[in-house]
Amino acid sequence: MLMDLQEQTRMEDTYDKLNKIVDEIGDISVSPSLVWVWCWDVIRDMHKNYHDLVDDEFYIGMPLDDIFKLLWRDADEQGFGLEYGVDHLYEHIRDWMIDVDILVRKDGE
Repeated sequence: MLMDLQEQTRMEDTYDKLNKIVDEIGDISVSPSLVWVWCWDVIRDMHKNYHDLVDDEFYIGMPLDDIFKLLWRDADEQGFGLEYGVDHLYEHIRDWMIDVDILVRKDGE
């Protein structure tokens, strides 16, 4: 595979960064660590979107550290996983956030 120098450098930088990320994820003291990272990334993204009131139906008024405490408490019971795909995991996280009153309807229902 022929690459120009810029593409070669970009590939090598990406390789190094991905290896560092995989090493960091492997050092997380929860299992499966990739699922935890994925869940937390989804939650942070939802927090940003709903906390800033981008959505017309829901909002989040809870700080991230409190949400993490609830995730820590409930993760094993919830059985979050990637086996059914990322869309399913997103919906599972969203449903959990609604069930524990993290994600709250604006109309109070």
